[in-house]
Amino acid sequence: TVSRCGMVYVEPSQIGWEPLLTSWLNTLPEPAKPFADKLRNLFGWLVPPCTRFVVKECKSMLSVGIPMTDEVNRVRSLMTLMEALLFPALNDEARAAEIGQRLELWLENLFLFALVWAIAGIIDGASRPKFDAFLRQVAAGQPPAGYEQVDGTFGEAARWGSFLPAEATCFEYVFDQAKHTWKPWMETITREESQISPTAEFSSIIVPTLDTARYTALLHTLLDYNRPLLYVGPTGTGKTAYVQRHILSLPAEQWSSAFVNFSAQTSANQAQDIIDAKVDKRRKGVFGPPLGRRLAVFVDDLNMPSLEVYGAQPPIELLRQWMDHGGWFDRKENSFRKIVDLTFVAAMGPPGGGRNPVTPRYMRHFNIIAYTAFDDASMQRIFQTILEWWLRKEQFGADYMRMATSVVGATIDAYKESIANLLPTPSKSHYTFNLRDVARVVQGLLLTNVEDYTGPSDMIMAWCHELNRVFYDRLTDMDDCAWFREMLVGLCTKHFQQPVSKLFEERGLPLGSTGDVDDDSLRRLIYCNFAVPKGKRTYRRVESTEGLQSTMSTFLDDYNAVSSKPMKLVLFLFAMEHVCRISRVLQMPRGNVLLAGVGGSGRQSATRLAAYICDMDVFTIEVSKSYSMADWREDLKAVLRLAGMQGKGTVFLFADTQVKDEAYLEDINGLLNAGEVPNLFPADEKAQICDGVREAARQNEREGDGSMTTMFAYFVERCRDLLHICLAMSPIGDAFRRRLRMFPSLINCCTIDWFRAWPADALDAVASTFLEEVEMETDVRSSVVEMCKTFQIQTRDLAEKFGREERRMAYVTPTSYLELIQTFQTVLAEKRREVDLVRRRYDNGLDQLNGAAEAVVKMQEELTDLKPKLVVAKEETETMQVQIDKEVKEVIEPKKEVVQAEEAATNEVAMRAKGMKEECEADLAEAIPALNSAIKALDTIKKADIDLVKNMGSPPAGVKLTLEAICVMKDVKPDKVKDPDNPAKSLLDYFGPGKKLLMDSKAFVDSLKSYDKDNIPPKIIKVIREQYCTNDDFLPEKIAKASSACEGLCKWVRAMEIYDRVAKVVAPKKEKLKEAEAEYAEAMAGLSVKQAELKEVMDKLAAMEDKLKELAQTKEELEAKYEDCNAKLERAEKLMSGLGGEKQRWGEISASLGPKYDRLVGDVLLSSAVIAYLGPFTIPFRREAIAGWQRLCDEKQVPMSERFDLQEIVGDPVAIRGWNLQGLPTDSFSIDNGIIISVARRWPLMIDPQGQANKWIRKKEAEAGLLVIKLTQSDYLRTLENAIQFGKPVLCENVLEALDPALEPLLVKQTFKQGGVECIRLGDATIEYSREFKFYITSKLRNPHYLPELQVKVTLLNFMITPAGLEDQLLGIVVSQERPDLAEEKSRLVLEAAANKKQLKEIEDQILEVLSSGEGGSILEDATAINILTAAKTLGNEISEKQQVAEETEIKIDEARAGYKPVAYRTSLLFFCIASLADIDPMYQYSLEWFINLFVRAIADSEPSADLPVRLENLNSFFQDFLYRNICRSLFERDKLSFSMLLCAALLMGYDRLDADEWRQLLTGGVLLNADKAPRNPQPWLDDKLWESVLTVAQLPAFSELPAKIAENGEAYRAFLEHPEPHLAYDCLPEYVQSMSAFQKLLVLRTLRLDKLVPGISQFVAGELGQRYIEPPPFDLEGTFQDSSSTTPLIFILSPGVDPMLSLLKFAESKGRKVDSISLGQGQGPHAEQLVASGQKEGYWIVLQNC
Repeated sequence: TVSRCGMVYVEPSQIGWEPLLTSWLNTLPEPAKPFADKLRNLFGWLVPPCTRFVVKECKSMLSVGIPMTDEVNRVRSLMTLMEALLFPALNDEARAAEIGQRLELWLENLFLFALVWAIAGIIDGASRPKFDAFLRQVAAGQPPAGYEQVDGTFGEAARWGSFLPAEATCFEYVFDQAKHTWKPWMETITREESQISPTAEFSSIIVPTLDTARYTALLHTLLDYNRPLLYVGPTGTGKTAYVQRHILSLPAEQWSSAFVNFSAQTSANQAQDIIDAKVDKRRKGVFGPPLGRRLAVFVDDLNMPSLEVYGAQPPIELLRQWMDHGGWFDRKENSFRKIVDLTFVAAMGPPGGGRNPVTPRYMRHFNIIAYTAFDDASMQRIFQTILEWWLRKEQFGADYMRMATSVVGATIDAYKESIANLLPTPSKSHYTFNLRDVARVVQGLLLTNVEDYTGPSDMIMAWCHELNRVFYDRLTDMDDCAWFREMLVGLCTKHFQQPVSKLFEERGLPLGSTGDVDDDSLRRLIYCNFAVPKGKRTYRRVESTEGLQSTMSTFLDDYNAVSSKPMKLVLFLFAMEHVCRISRVLQMPRGNVLLAGVGGSGRQSATRLAAYICDMDVFTIEVSKSYSMADWREDLKAVLRLAGMQGKGTVFLFADTQVKDEAYLEDINGLLNAGEVPNLFPADEKAQICDGVREAARQNEREGDGSMTTMFAYFVERCRDLLHICLAMSPIGDAFRRRLRMFPSLINCCTIDWFRAWPADALDAVASTFLEEVEMETDVRSSVVEMCKTFQIQTRDLAEKFGREERRMAYVTPTSYLELIQTFQTVLAEKRREVDLVRRRYDNGLDQLNGAAEAVVKMQEELTDLKPKLVVAKEETETMQVQIDKEVKEVIEPKKEVVQAEEAATNEVAMRAKGMKEECEADLAEAIPALNSAIKALDTIKKADIDLVKNMGSPPAGVKLTLEAICVMKDVKPDKVKDPDNPAKSLLDYFGPGKKLLMDSKAFVDSLKSYDKDNIPPKIIKVIREQYCTNDDFLPEKIAKASSACEGLCKWVRAMEIYDRVAKVVAPKKEKLKEAEAEYAEAMAGLSVKQAELKEVMDKLAAMEDKLKELAQTKEELEAKYEDCNAKLERAEKLMSGLGGEKQRWGEISASLGPKYDRLVGDVLLSSAVIAYLGPFTIPFRREAIAGWQRLCDEKQVPMSERFDLQEIVGDPVAIRGWNLQGLPTDSFSIDNGIIISVARRWPLMIDPQGQANKWIRKKEAEAGLLVIKLTQSDYLRTLENAIQFGKPVLCENVLEALDPALEPLLVKQTFKQGGVECIRLGDATIEYSREFKFYITSKLRNPHYLPELQVKVTLLNFMITPAGLEDQLLGIVVSQERPDLAEEKSRLVLEAAANKKQLKEIEDQILEVLSSGEGGSILEDATAINILTAAKTLGNEISEKQQVAEETEIKIDEARAGYKPVAYRTSLLFFCIASLADIDPMYQYSLEWFINLFVRAIADSEPSADLPVRLENLNSFFQDFLYRNICRSLFERDKLSFSMLLCAALLMGYDRLDADEWRQLLTGGVLLNADKAPRNPQPWLDDKLWESVLTVAQLPAFSELPAKIAENGEAYRAFLEHPEPHLAYDCLPEYVQSMSAFQKLLVLRTLRLDKLVPGISQFVAGELGQRYIEPPPFDLEGTFQDSSSTTPLIFILSPGVDPMLSLLKFAESKGRKVDSISLGQGQGPHAEQLVASGQKEGYWIVLQNC
């Protein structure tokens, strides 16, 4: 652009500001125009010197513009302020007339006032007194030296009508326009403004001060005059509070307001949307606030937006567009929107520390006022006023009131001391303090209650506690803590005249060993409002930590009872401290907390418990892969509605692991700062919210005008008061530091609680709690607890050393400690069960073998005794059988026949009698039920019913009829009475006699029951049968209608009739039955005699048969016993012959298992520590840790094995051999990693740059259906879901340093029961969780930095290949290429050996299992078991023989293979050498696969030889040279000699020809220890720096005499030092150096002539490896092409100006290949893909340029 235009440069200093002044004077109101010359003179006289003084002698908060225009901008501000002060009054005729004659005085004083605030208003507090003195001198016409004639001055000194009073600085006076005189700003504060309402909230209190008066007045003046104003000042000086308060107090009918909070992430679009939401359309293209109003826009943290790539700040550029052009473009319609009636007010901190300088083009529009930091008097006034207001309100006594001054003074001193001494550093970026911290201390004191104070000293303790909470809790290291405690002691002595130690001692708080307050003392100073479980909750000091623990445990139990995610917490002191700290913040309105600590330190658990104790809901987001910004905003709406609409105390728990987008923190920053996120709620939702809070606003008398603006402001206020944001962030890495810088509210608006590493008492408490149920001796348990604690502390130190020396980050967190303890519990229980089971099996096997041996002798004796007994038993049995046969034939059979005949005759008689009896019973079956029914009916008759019948005067017909029947049955005569129809006749009346029968109701019923039913007179029964039973009215159901009593009587009469009728028929049959029964009795008597005789005979026979049976049983038992003995003898012989040889081995194993069981505690403890801690560490660090832990075990007397081996303790030999066959390297490091994977509870994340773990997992899990995913795949979650449901293993490969947050539930195994099924939530889906599922993660990164938040969720393993593992692989490769027969046979034998050992193990397990199944009895009893054991042992013997042969063969093969070990060893050295090149440049990374392919090619291409040593030499030299050429091709020229030296050093150290310390000395130069004790330089020609180098190298044993030699023979060394080519002049040195090795001579050269080290190294490498290793081969395109393939492309890394395209085209032409190329850039990706596909199909070359 510049080259195409003619440019004219305007020098600002040539124009100056005088033309601007002339123009401005022309705009003066008419009354002021006569004084234009006076104003010009004042400008020309005072502005230049004052501006120069401010720039040269004062410190400004920021520069207004570029230096050339800075003065112009200040003058423009001066004019603007004068306009705002003067023009409104002069444009008002009435006011102008009132001023009248005083106008000149006005102009002078208003100019002076404007001069102070426009020219010097931007300087800091320390510079203001200097400016005041200077101004007074200049105004008096006596400028100081150097300012007598300032450039640009064109006015003359004049006399003042009224000048500033001298009692204070010019910044402390204001010109009173009403009284036309100067007065102090403090006099403008009214009495009402100074008073605090008794109901005021702490956050709403503003104490009027000098600053509030002057800054608010300036704001009011410029805002009324529609001029933008910018406040600049440090954080905590009240800029935001004062501006917001003033803007909100403006008349609602004239003003609207918009508040914009900038942060580092704020975009121009966000800023535009906020303001656009506040304006309405007035006409086409013109927008503004509602008609008749102005919109006051307050932009807070103006300079926070981060710079974009070209250095601009987009939000500020947008606002500048409005300032310059009156509007901005509509992003949807692309049309310009003119926005009117806006006035901007802004506030910001001084640039620096994350705040950026704002472009001068924007700054020039503002009047800028510096908010200076409060002086001590202002701070004292502010906070003392608040504290005294509270003390009076709470009715504290005079003693406490007097303490207010001391408390506030001590707090301010602590604040100032902290600023001065606790300086922010990269690791302590949160060490920034502002006045909010002082306010938090005072606010904390306001939480206490007057009833809980016993004396003024209690207030000192409360103050100490609050100071700790605000300042001490954020400290990160013990040095800072110690400094703070010293300061605390000093403050208490200075301000309260009280020694802190005495106050602590009086309250039973512990002191340190020196009697002073230490860290433990302050930790036990705890205040909370829930220490007393019953009664009023007041914020008081905790008297007993044990009581607090009990109370908190109750809360925890209650929480777990109602929570769907219960927490298993150990409430040790450390945890209780943090819960109390968080609950303290939650008690405060607008209290927010930043919890800084590594993952797993308990931040979220402590927050949840604290929230539950404070009766608040906890809200947190669930991040998934599909979680978007829209989801985030919906979650924000939900939590704001919860707090603001529903009025619930709510804790928003947000962790840095949930930050998918930094914009989340932008919104959090807004919530912390202003309580809202701009434009979060659309208009309809905002209206709904306003309706929702209206009732609450009415109840709290906050409804105001009821407008939506008022209601939403109330909603925001409720959100600020009730929503507590708890941020859980990790300080590891630069993200924490960057976020604190970008989002200042994270510090400014939060109380910081730094979660330090768990202290010793916390480690003790956790270990003791978890291990109390583990079976151990008391002293061993205490030692184990102590060791667990030591493991944690030592590994923490080891991790720091690992980071320093290896630059690899490993983190030791509380989760690691819990993992240690839980792994110890699990593995110990498992190994104890395993060892106990194996021991019992071997013991039982031995018992069975011993029992069998003893049983053989007994059984042989038993057989000898059994033979004669068996013969006798046979004879007795046969004799008894003969006797029985004779008795049966002669006696029993005849007798039996007689008895049987008589039994037949008797049975005939019995049958007849039985028939008669059945016939009688059948007849009676009809009458008996009726009779029983009648008797039951009689029982139902009640006395009352009978009395009712008796008392009837005129009874119903049914009653009469029933009594007649009764009288007939009882043979009672009737009375004769006259017929009422015909008195001449008489009637028979039964009712009267019947009533007489009823006189005694009980006797009457009893007479009926005992009625002689078998002898009823025939004449009676005849009457009943003929007159009553045939009468249809004489039925029970009809009679019941007349009387219930008569119903029963009716039933009785009818039953008697039925019974009589039946009895007449049955009686003759009964007579015949009696006769038959008599006949039967007589027959039976005769039969009984015969039967008795037969029984006697049969009993005799039975006795004989019993005897026979007994004899036969005895014989059978003897025979069975005999056979059993024989069988057992055979089994015993089989058992002894088969397993007898195992007896000794089993005995030895069993004897060793007892001590092994006892040693399990120590062995498993160390194994658990390895599993929990040592995964990320390399071999040397693992060995160092294990060695230290073993020594610790010995010291603590914890039983353990003499030699610790993880494989022997936890590993399964068969499984390990299987892993080796599947590709796991055979070195112990890799095997230990495999064991850790198999035992650890968390999923493994393997650092696997060489792909060893990846290959192993693929083969290991292939049969289980392994699924392989990458996080870059779009559907990887779907694959995971299927695998989890169906129990398939999954390998997630090639992960980077962060994992998808959607995987978190899977990593932490966050399963839950749903419908009785175990489920897990993954992403947006809830799926069934199979216990068969496995998850593996691998990373190809060489040195990834995994943050603690990730490390606590996985088992991090360093799977980088080891020298031993690589050597074994390379040996296999070289043998397979050189001797494929040996390799094939070795492979077959390895597989066969693995199968044999596995089968042998299974066979032994089977044998022991069978022997164990006979536990409690003899194995000889079980023939099947013996057969199984015999077959198993036979098979085992066969396999053992095969295995022995195979092992012998394998030894021979290994001997043959061992011949190639030198090649494998040397090649492994070369690989680790090139692997170290990545330390020089990260680009220099070479895969193991590439290296092995290169090695295989070298084997094929090297010169063959039948002589093995010659062949090995050929292989080594060819591959070394081949590798050198290939590596040099990929190195920058500057690094090729470094590679040669590294190659040489690696080979020398590999063959013990180079000392590692000497090599380190060459690389680093070393460090001189004890420099103060070092000998002085003996030679004047030797530079002190060189002498220090000599002393440093002399710390190596080989150079210990070098200083003395130089002192003795200085001239020889001087000659070497001054030689032009010392690397070729070693022969001029004395014999002492001549006798050194070539490398040691190189060290001498480095020490004395560092400038010649490079040629010295070249000479050294040439001497060791050859000249070709210092002369890198030139680039060879032909050779490079040969090394590539279709899947291994050539990548050219070009220097500027280099283009290999021409060479490539010529080479392709020589090969007859077509070449096509494409230059990559935006939009070229798809074209490149098409081109590659086409080349792949047609077989031509593709060149991708500008990659």
